[in-house]
Amino acid sequence: MRQESKTITIEGKKLTLTNLSKVLYPKTGFTKANVIDYYRRIAPYILPHLRNRPVTLKRYPHGVDSSFFYQKNCPLHPDWLKTSKPNESFKENFCLVDDLPSLIWIENLASIEIHTLLATTKNLEQPEMLVFDLDPGEPASLLDCLKVSLIMRDMLEGLGLKSFPKTSGGKGLHFYLPLNTVVTYEQTSNFAKTVAQIMEKHFPNLVVSKMNKELRKGRVFVDWSQNSRHKTTACIYTLRARPQPTVSMPVTWKEIEITLKKTNAESLIYTPEQAIEKLEREGDLFKDVLMLRQSLPTTGVQLKSKPEKVSEKTQQQNLEVYRRKRNFKKTSEPVGRRKAKTDYIFVIQKHAATRLHYDLRLQSQGVLKSWAIPRGLSSNPADRRLAVRTEDHPFDYKDFEGIIPEVEYGAGEVIIWDKGYYINITRDSRGRSISMKDAIQHGKIEVYFEGSKIKGGYAFVRIKSAKDEKENWLVIKLKDKFVDSLPEDLQEIGQSVVTGKSIEDLKKKTRRKSK
Repeated sequence: MRQESKTITIEGKKLTLTNLSKVLYPKTGFTKANVIDYYRRIAPYILPHLRNRPVTLKRYPHGVDSSFFYQKNCPLHPDWLKTSKPNESFKENFCLVDDLPSLIWIENLASIEIHTLLATTKNLEQPEMLVFDLDPGEPASLLDCLKVSLIMRDMLEGLGLKSFPKTSGGKGLHFYLPLNTVVTYEQTSNFAKTVAQIMEKHFPNLVVSKMNKELRKGRVFVDWSQNSRHKTTACIYTLRARPQPTVSMPVTWKEIEITLKKTNAESLIYTPEQAIEKLEREGDLFKDVLMLRQSLPTTGVQLKSKPEKVSEKTQQQNLEVYRRKRNFKKTSEPVGRRKAKTDYIFVIQKHAATRLHYDLRLQSQGVLKSWAIPRGLSSNPADRRLAVRTEDHPFDYKDFEGIIPEVEYGAGEVIIWDKGYYINITRDSRGRSISMKDAIQHGKIEVYFEGSKIKGGYAFVRIKSAKDEKENWLVIKLKDKFVDSLPEDLQEIGQSVVTGKSIEDLKKKTRRKSK
């Protein structure tokens, strides 16, 4: 069978294109001609990210449903196509895709995916960026990657580092830390590994830092190992070899927060046409990755969020009201000497005081910001639940479960009804992320809960009350996949998530003591 071919001239260079009608994506009929046309149109945006950067070609000569192979050594090529020079560290002679003719030439080889090193030929021993590859293990999904990325974003911003996210084009997420300063692979790899391990330590039910696939089930693998001199990562704007053609696309943190709020991960998956439209509308969101100069911290890495800095003195002042109301010789509630380690914990305590209610506590500024919610949280967006702001509680209170004596403030039984972590997704009127401290002050909070019982997005809105001087808020469920996930009567799931005990179990204990 005679192969079709077409000779074209691009920027003074002749190329012969072959098998243009060959279908490379059978499910959609996307042909080799379509692949080449996509890269031709995307060239102004992808070429700056390819220039002088050795590439590995992931070739699918018979389409995405058939076998593929990685090619590091540049195949037989025209004289005008540049290559890297082998050295002691890199034995391969990589292709360099510095211009449009080179890009079209590698795509004629059915190089559907383009993977790049983290360094350029300027100095192959010096990575210009650091990358995290977030890979969800089923049943975890892209949404779980978004949760992890927001926490990591805050963590890195707390270290003065700006990061840039992009979709993998599938179920995962990559995000980049531009450096463009003098650094070694050993430094970037060690830093990335430390970040991954800290994430795993604080969020063991969500994150894993080890490569063992058995450990990844239901969690997000934070792959730090990509920061190796010989590892390559899918380039920004590359096509991905999935059943339908998708693109590894940059997204904004605002898009991630909105997507998480709506639990609509599909909104971040871009087809080639959608990718081009977005680029023509917004430009290259990754351009700063090539220019922004940042240095890795020389001190230890800690999980902290940039907005939540608070002094020990302020933290203790925040607890003055709490301590004034309690006699710690009689109550087993914590005094509050323990220093908070993170800014992401939440706990809901079911409290059988004079009236049964639920106490919601969000960790912020070294304490637990607290609200009493008479009817508890609802998963119905139509419900408007009252939440009365109460005094700040100490970090230690997140573990409190027991009986508060009758003579004490808040006397009654307390169980830990739910606990987990939360993500602050609050934005100001201009669409910018704001700290929890500012959100509380402004009277509007939006958070994403990841607990055993409470999941998904909730909004807290402060309201004015002419009859009551207390600070009253409304809690409203945001519309996401967790709508109607809770029973109307929370008694159905009334046990402690820590001990399995109910309020009635503690009441029996109280009655026995009183006899």
